[in-house]
Amino acid sequence: MSIPYACRLVPFLVVASLPAAQTPWVAKPVGGGGACPAKTAIEFVAPMPSEEVPLFHPVSPTPDSFHVILEIALEQKPGALTPVREGATLPSPGAAAVPPTDVDGDGLIGDVHPALPGLSLVMDDDLFVGGFVLPAGTELASLFELIGSEVELGGDQTTTVSWILDPTYMIVDLNGDLGTNLTATINGVVDTVFLSHGFDPLFNGVHSVQTPTISIWVEDWHSTVDSDVAADQMTPFLVGVEVRIPCYFDFATVPPTPHPLDPIFGPCQGGAMACTGNWPLLPGPGFHPMFPSLDVRFSDDYFDVTTGTFVAGGVITGGQCGVIWGSTGASLAYAFRQSSVHAWYGVNGFPDTTPLGGGDDQLIYRFTMLADGQIFDTDVLPDEMLITAAIESTTNCFSITNVRVKHRPDVTTPDPGP
Repeated sequence: MSIPYACRLVPFLVVASLPAAQTPWVAKPVGGGGACPAKTAIEFVAPMPSEEVPLFHPVSPTPDSFHVILEIALEQKPGALTPVREGATLPSPGAAAVPPTDVDGDGLIGDVHPALPGLSLVMDDDLFVGGFVLPAGTELASLFELIGSEVELGGDQTTTVSWILDPTYMIVDLNGDLGTNLTATINGVVDTVFLSHGFDPLFNGVHSVQTPTISIWVEDWHSTVDSDVAADQMTPFLVGVEVRIPCYFDFATVPPTPHPLDPIFGPCQGGAMACTGNWPLLPGPGFHPMFPSLDVRFSDDYFDVTTGTFVAGGVITGGQCGVIWGSTGASLAYAFRQSSVHAWYGVNGFPDTTPLGGGDDQLIYRFTMLADGQIFDTDVLPDEMLITAAIESTTNCFSITNVRVKHRPDVTTPDPGP
């Protein structure tokens, strides 16, 4: 079924239309009249295809974690299909329940997320967590943490949810296909990601020179994030920094060891300690204790409510080995938590076994920050903010990137809830 142009969702997500028999309709004129189907889009932001996520945690002295992130965009009229108040931030209710996912306390596993009752998340393998086995097909949506929800410029509402699978979780590969299908459904629209399973790696040192790449992902540019969160409960948003390091795999070890070609600095680089999951919150501004070469800055002043820290706005424009230059303000790296580290088998899905084996395999580090503080519009970009990030490798120095984020001052928006 085609959707009239005037009804289409803004192009940052793929529109998935419903069969006619399942399509909810919204009375809205198009051209000379007619109606538009309610718009729904859903997408897994992480992991990505061919990424290797850990399967066996207990055998490794450096346990991995990985991050599942889902973005949902829905039109909220005539009724709220995701009745989440804008600005809501909720920890994972299913992770806190005993047994896991028993949110309503009836002793049965598999409850929906109370803030998103229309969202479903299932996997085709068993999940072992906290001494309990959640069989394949169990409703896992309550394991999501809700990270912000906001009204789009086009009238839709975008909700971001995330789930960090740290070493307390273990996937049991039922069919031996070395992967798990994770399927999310809302309003009849489905998105599926295949999680390829790997083993927990033992990190090694430098073998050759190749610079890591760094990238930032935040709310889509069609969205707006609020300047003042603490005072009026506006929109927190998730800031993610991703670092990818080319690597190859040594199959002479059990499990196979990925060798980063140019590691980043810090005690986690050599496998000296397990550097995954969330570290205790520390006040800032300043560096990340486990990854001291990471540097992230907001161009606007920011007050971090969680730690009571004021961070002056600034940017990074360049750097050389050991020194960042052209920088202003202070670093927010302290506020980031390492949410995952795992491997990607490249575009072909097969591991490289030598430094010259194709060069598309990568180790992926993700760091996340929940920006739930207060942004002050202090830079030269009115109603916008520049986020810059840099990280230094052991041989090739700094990799730097930036992204612009739209934000609004203290604005109250309608509650999309019922």
